[in-house]
Order: sequence, then C-alpha cells, then structure tokens
Amino acid sequence: MQKQMLRGSDVETMLRRLSGAIERDQIYVDGLPRECFPSVYDDTLWRDWRQGHRVFIGKLLASAHAMDSAQLERLTEVASRFVPEVVGRIMLETLAEIVSGSSAAGCETAAHFFDWVAGEVVRQGRGKGRSRSARKSIERWFSSTDPLTISQDPECGYPSLIDAIRAGRAALQQTP
Repeated sequence: MQKQMLRGSDVETMLRRLSGAIERDQIYVDGLPRECFPSVYDDTLWRDWRQGHRVFIGKLLASAHAMDSAQLERLTEVASRFVPEVVGRIMLETLAEIVSGSSAAGCETAAHFFDWVAGEVVRQGRGKGRSRSARKSIERWFSSTDPLTISQDPECGYPSLIDAIRAGRAALQQTP
C-alpha cells in the first residue's frame, strides 16, 4: 500500500487547529472562577505563553505552503511510522523551546521547524509503531483541550476542560 503524502495544506490545517485549540483553552481559562487556581498562578505569564505559541504558529502558517516535496516526504514518513503522541510531544517541546527563547534551532519557517522536529523524532527513536495514515496521525499530535498541557503544571492546577466535562457527566449520572 502506497503512503499518501502530506501536503502543505495538511500542515496548514494542523497548525490552524493547534492555534485554535490554544485560543479555546485561553477562553476556557478566562471563564474559570479565581478559586480554581492556586495562589501562585500567574495569569499574565500563562496568557503570554499561549500568545507566544500562537504568534510563532502564525509564522509557521505563513511559510507552510513553501515546504518542498522532500520535506513533506520526510514529515510523511515520520508521521506514519511513529506513534502520534510521541511526535506531538516532541513538536510541543520544540515549540516551547523556541517560544521561551531557550533555542531558536533555526526554525523560522515551517520547513525548518518540521525538519527539526522530524530529525528529533528519528534521533530519539522512541515510539516506532505500525505504519499508519500520516494525515490521521498529525490530527493526534496534540489534544484539542489544553494542547500546551498548562493545567498539568504544578503552579497551575486548574481543572482542564476534559476534567470539567468528566466531572459534569459524573454528577449527572449520580443525580436521581
């Protein structure tokens, strides 16, 4: 079975979804009562963190259409051969390094960024799996709720949207 190659439009769609998920996460957090947060929670820091990711994703979006076939082929290979959660974690770690300023890694374009991510996935060699659809795989590179996993940070501790949904369902099931 021949692999269906990723296209620049697939990368753009994934990046738009990620940016939208980050925006929805901020809207969700803005709607939480203050008592959901520990006293050390720094709203400005995390708001800037989300915004920094969205700004950088915007830069990647502006250049995703320029990825050449060799770059898309390499990304297709990584997306289809490695477990999506592993690739997504490495992608988000790379984004975090860039947004925090601790590493630019020469990743100012989508081609350079995804080349770096693919290289890191291959270098680490973890999460090899069975061959899968690259398009379906990139849809699973991040969660649609709390995609930057901010709620898991010890200084945040607020309930993630998925936790809130689960709690609401549990409460409804217990209602007589």
